[in-house]
Amino acid sequence: MAALTEPAISPRGARPVRSRPDGAWVGSGPVGEDAHRQLEPGESLSILYVAEAFGGGLFEITRMMAEQLSRMGHRTGIAYGVRPETPTDVRERIDPSVSLIGLPWTERTVGAQFRARSALRRLCRTWRPDVVHLMSSFAGVHGAVGLGGAPTVYTPQGYSFTRTSESILRRWTYLMLESFVARRVDVIGACSLSEGEQARSLPGVRNVAVVPNGIAELSADVPLLALPQIEPEVVGMGRLSTQRQPEACARMLSAVADRAEVRWIGGGADPSGQRAMHDARVPMTGWLPRPATLRHLSRATVYLHWTAWDGLPLSILEAMANDVVVVASDIGPNREVLGPRQVCRTEGDAVRLMRAILADSELRESLLGEQRERRKWYGADRMAAQWLELYTTLPSSVSVAA
Repeated sequence: MAALTEPAISPRGARPVRSRPDGAWVGSGPVGEDAHRQLEPGESLSILYVAEAFGGGLFEITRMMAEQLSRMGHRTGIAYGVRPETPTDVRERIDPSVSLIGLPWTERTVGAQFRARSALRRLCRTWRPDVVHLMSSFAGVHGAVGLGGAPTVYTPQGYSFTRTSESILRRWTYLMLESFVARRVDVIGACSLSEGEQARSLPGVRNVAVVPNGIAELSADVPLLALPQIEPEVVGMGRLSTQRQPEACARMLSAVADRAEVRWIGGGADPSGQRAMHDARVPMTGWLPRPATLRHLSRATVYLHWTAWDGLPLSILEAMANDVVVVASDIGPNREVLGPRQVCRTEGDAVRLMRAILADSELRESLLGEQRERRKWYGADRMAAQWLELYTTLPSSVSVAA
C-alpha cells in the first residue's frame, strides 16, 4: 500500500503553509511573510458563510464549518437561500451560536438573483465580517460581483464545468463564469486536491488553497462505533440526481442482489432515477434526516458511490466513519480519498469488486484497514483549524460601498 500523507492547505504564497511529504500542495500568487495575521489571545474573527442552494451536502459542510469555528470562539453566520432542497427546520438543525440570515434566493430567476445580491450587500454593511466565505457557484458569482469590501474565499464544492451530463456549450459557459469568479475573489478555497488542480487551470486565477472537507464523526475526540453486520447489505445513498447516475447504480445494485440485500438510502424528484430503482427492484428509503441516514448506512457492508463529478464527497467520509467499504467511480476526488484499490473505471469492474468484497472477508478487512488509515485526515476539527489558518492570511476587510 502506498504511503498515506496529510492533505494540505496552501494559501497564497510561493510556499505552502502546510505541505504534504509528497509535495502535493497547491498555491499561486505572491504574498509577503507579514501577510499571515497572528490572532491575539481572546481575539476572534467574524466569518460570514454564503450558500444559495442550502441543502444536502452543502448544508452539512457549511453547518459544520460554522459550528466548529463558533466553538473555537469566533463569530459565525450563514446567509442562505430557501430552495427546494433547503430543510424546513434550518434553525433547529444548526447550533444557536451560529447566526442564520435568510436571503431572497427562492428561485433562479434574474429578479431573484438581483434581490439576493442587494440583500447580501446590505447584510455585509451591517454585519461587517472579517471574511466572507462563498459556498458553491451561485454564491461565488454574486460575491465576486457585488461585495467589494470584505475579503472573500470561494469554495465551489464541485465545479459546474465538470458536469458531464451538460452540453458542451453549457459547460463552456460555466467555465467562463468560474474564470470570472476566480479573478475577483481573494482565494479559491478548494475542498480537495483535485478541485484545487481544476481551479489552477482557470484563466486568470490568482490564489488557490486546499482544505479538504471533513465531518464531525472523524474528529479526533469522537469515538468510532461500527455496528456488526448481521446480513450483508450493499447500499447507494443520496439524492437521485444526474450526478449520482441512478440508472447505472440501479444496474449495479441489481447485479449483486443475489449476494446481499440492496437498498438506496435517500430519494429525490428525478422520475427517471426513481423508475430505474423501481425497475431494478431496489428498495428506496425516501429522504431521511441525517441521523436516520447514518443509522441505515452503519448497517451496510458496502457503499456504492458512483458519481460523475464531485468536490470531496461527505457520504464517502460517512461510510468510512461507519466502517463500510466504499466502491466508487474512478474520478479524481474519489481516488484522492480512497486510493486506487476502491475506484473502478466501469460498471463491470465495480460489480466484480463488490462481489469479491462480499465473498472474501480478508479482502474486506484489508480495504477497511486502508480506510481507517485514510480517514484520520478528514475530521471536522482539522478542517476548521485549517480554514482558520487560511482566513488569517487574508488582508483586513475594508468598508463595503453602499
